[in-house]
Amino acid sequence: MRNPLFSLALLTALAAVPAFAADKLTPGRAVEGVLQASDRSSDSGGRSHDYTLDLDAGQLVAISAKSEDFDTVLILFGPDGDRVAENDDKEGGGTDSLLVASTPVTGTYAVRLNSLPMGEGHTGDYSLRALVVSDD
Repeated sequence: MRNPLFSLALLTALAAVPAFAADKLTPGRAVEGVLQASDRSSDSGGRSHDYTLDLDAGQLVAISAKSEDFDTVLILFGPDGDRVAENDDKEGGGTDSLLVASTPVTGTYAVRLNSLPMGEGHTGDYSLRALVVSDD
């Protein structure tokens, strides 16, 4: 018989799970998306979408986000939920993001795409791509 406190804790945790599901990001394959005003707010006041990405320990991964409609920000979280890397604007100017990180452990990582509000511009079309640069 299950412990009633365990059951209560499980139900509480399930209730805290957001109503949105993260889409899967496959290395080498671009994802096209649209951030809308009704999407989840980001920490910076813009909007946000999450994706999952399965990676092995020791991989070097590059993740890029591009948008002509808003300033992109990428955050990579490890399987344990800790922040692995973040990038706002890639080198060379512009508002697109390029995040490069080495994966410490094998597992399912979370990629968060945030928009930074620029005047009224925190929604619109974007493309997102992940590439495994090396398996060293």
